[in-house]
Amino acid sequence: MKKELSDYKHALDESAIVAITDQKGIIIHANDNFCKISKFNREELIGKDHRIINSGFHSKDFIKNIWTTIAKGKIWKGELKNKAKDGTTYWVDTTIVPFLNDKGKPYQYIAIRSDITDRKKAEENLIRYSSALEIMNKQLVDFCNIVSHNLRAPLTNIAMLVDFIEQSKNEEERKEIQVKIKPVINHLLEVFNELVESIQVQQDAGIKIDEIIVEEILEKNLNLFVTQIKKYEVTVKTELVGVSKIYFPQKYIDSVLTNLISNALKYRSPDRKLVLEIKAKQEEDNFLLTVSDNGLGIDLEMHNHHIFKIRKTFHKHKDAKGFGLYLIKTQVEAMGGRIWVESKVDVGTTFFIEFKNLKI
Repeated sequence: MKKELSDYKHALDESAIVAITDQKGIIIHANDNFCKISKFNREELIGKDHRIINSGFHSKDFIKNIWTTIAKGKIWKGELKNKAKDGTTYWVDTTIVPFLNDKGKPYQYIAIRSDITDRKKAEENLIRYSSALEIMNKQLVDFCNIVSHNLRAPLTNIAMLVDFIEQSKNEEERKEIQVKIKPVINHLLEVFNELVESIQVQQDAGIKIDEIIVEEILEKNLNLFVTQIKKYEVTVKTELVGVSKIYFPQKYIDSVLTNLISNALKYRSPDRKLVLEIKAKQEEDNFLLTVSDNGLGIDLEMHNHHIFKIRKTFHKHKDAKGFGLYLIKTQVEAMGGRIWVESKVDVGTTFFIEFKNLKI
């Protein structure tokens, strides 16, 4: 019987990640597989509870439910995301079995786990690609509407001008009409180039993910506008909360920052000095960026449904094209993030950008 139990234990230790704790959850046994995956040696684990490998991924209610279940003498089964000694995370399929005394009360717990990290990574990739496909399908519909709306007018205009040229017999009149064609063609080319750029973003599924130092990327993009910032005596405030680096395509982060900083400068109020605030903070696996100003503001009651549509502008300005917000929305959503805005006329505007931190 003893040999049979020894054989069972050997088989279990060879095939699974095993830990035994006392009634209070203090680890009293950790097998080699547990040490290997957690990167702690046995001496570091014994005498500690499982908070030593807590990744912070699961909610307090989730953890409480585990303890409530096993404290009643019931078996708990589920998936857990843990953190190794070096800070890396791993997933385990877990079964926790209470050992019961004569009164039916737990006096020990054995946790039997198997490494499912690769499977979880594959699932996360599948979810990401599925979300990306859903976004791309929506963008395809949007793109068709954009093409229909934005190319039809200039093409109709060109067709009418060509008809006028064909019908006109006056050379001076023909030359005058020809002069009018050029700006219409230039406008058409501009719209076409914008649409091509948006398509490239939507199809760029294999874009490189960069490790970005947040403080450096903010400083770099603010430096692009240093002349205007000095000229208009802009007060710039930056604040980083619990974030030092993120993993995201750098060209998209640059695009978001340059467009929003440029808009804040472009649409500043003539009645007060511009105050530009950029904040970044970590929220679980997401990174939230906010860009606020005390500028002209946007009438959201009038424009709420058009904020991120192509070639929509909300203030008169010689450089306003109505493409920047559409582009950054496309870039952010292509990577599984989202963007939204809060604004009041003559008070200011805040853009919120939630990035998915793409390091797995």
